[in-house]
Amino acid sequence: MKAIRGATSIESDNPEEIGSCVIELMEEIFRRNEIGELHSVIFTVTSDITSYNPATAFRKAFNQSDVALLCLYEASFENSGGGIIRVLIHCESKTKNFVYLRRAKNLRPDQVEIGDSNT
Repeated sequence: MKAIRGATSIESDNPEEIGSCVIELMEEIFRRNEIGELHSVIFTVTSDITSYNPATAFRKAFNQSDVALLCLYEASFENSGGGIIRVLIHCESKTKNFVYLRRAKNLRPDQVEIGDSNT
């Protein structure tokens, strides 16, 4: 079993943007990894994200009603940025490539690939 991380950011707290950013992030994680069975997916959000649950967006977009999903608030630290959605996937996989998109690239610049989304 592997644990694969990823994160993205939103500019506006609305269900449409949250949904599209979660879909973009998860599609990119699936593209970069050879993921088999999903065991659980844990999302965290910064406290300014309140309009829509990213786990719900994932479940609906990827038809994942049998996977254990959870969403929590991210711990708040001094100088932490807002509008961040993080994910931790527990799965069967031969790979372990983390994905950081948009402003979340600043969280882990060592994990950013050339061509990652800048918007």
